[in-house]
Amino acid sequence: MTLIEELEARQQLKALVDNYAIESDKDNQDYYVNVFTQDCHVRVYFDNVLGMDLTNVTDLIAAYKNFGAAKAAVHMNGQQVVEFQDDTHATGVCYALAHLVNEVDGVDKITVHGIRYFDKYVKQDGRWLIAEREQYFVFSDTRAIGK
Repeated sequence: MTLIEELEARQQLKALVDNYAIESDKDNQDYYVNVFTQDCHVRVYFDNVLGMDLTNVTDLIAAYKNFGAAKAAVHMNGQQVVEFQDDTHATGVCYALAHLVNEVDGVDKITVHGIRYFDKYVKQDGRWLIAEREQYFVFSDTRAIGK
């Protein structure tokens, strides 16, 4: 991989995780077919305990739709570190904060999740996709907002 190819790949991988966040804000889980391989493997951990173990994008979309839409959502990605194994395989770590607003008993409450994604990427048909993801909810904090 040339330096220019590597820089282009890094830019594409950053756009991949950022578009995942943007579409998550829109509650558009159907978009995940553009982010994950069809046979992706996604494991989600809560307090370091495996809470979900999904083995294809269809099940991933259904599981995330099952959470229901937040009243408002903002997902913010921070640092992303990528290492290339070859021209079509890479690993990466991405840090994120997810802010979700929901109404509970007539009160708007915000939950902030600190998240780490450990990804394995693969380039298929000229596009980078997530083949495997370990998603860790490192912390969560919920409190009333507003008035």
